[in-house]
Amino acid sequence: MSYIIIGIVTAIGFIVLQSACKNKSTISAENPFEGLRNLAISTTPEQLQLDLPMDETIVFGVVMDWGIDRGAIATTVAYQTGDASLYLSSGGGIIGGGQHQNVNDAAKQFVRLSQTFLINASQTQTTPLPETDSVKFYFLTNKGIYVSQEQVKNFEDHSSPWLDLFEEGNKVLTELQLTTEHRP
Repeated sequence: MSYIIIGIVTAIGFIVLQSACKNKSTISAENPFEGLRNLAISTTPEQLQLDLPMDETIVFGVVMDWGIDRGAIATTVAYQTGDASLYLSSGGGIIGGGQHQNVNDAAKQFVRLSQTFLINASQTQTTPLPETDSVKFYFLTNKGIYVSQEQVKNFEDHSSPWLDLFEEGNKVLTELQLTTEHRP
């Protein structure tokens, strides 16, 4: 529950950041968001130097897209290696958070937990952004990309079967944010 509150507070911070960046509600050519997100989604196990068995479907990465407000998107990315990043549609974000042990541990846990949710996701060939007040989970596996979507209101009222995964994603987001707060 505390991570939902932290997530909501963080979302408000994203909205403020969005406003501070000249109210950009669309992704422009100068904005790295789309390219970074596409790179994250297209990452392969080989690029991460992972040797995954082909006899089962293994999640090696998770991309959590959160449609916050007025077209603002926060994308949290985590890989089995512990690498993690945050991309904001406003152009901001945090790259390479996995070098911090707290982020690395949270990212690995997020990916581990996502494996248990894979059974409820659908395989996809496309990776569109979520609508406002929705969260999409993209599961990167050795056998393709899977997706699921949930409304934020269902996280808030604890009715979502995806709540545990959303909270783990928010732990990654929180740990990424804490790494920037401790910078000199």
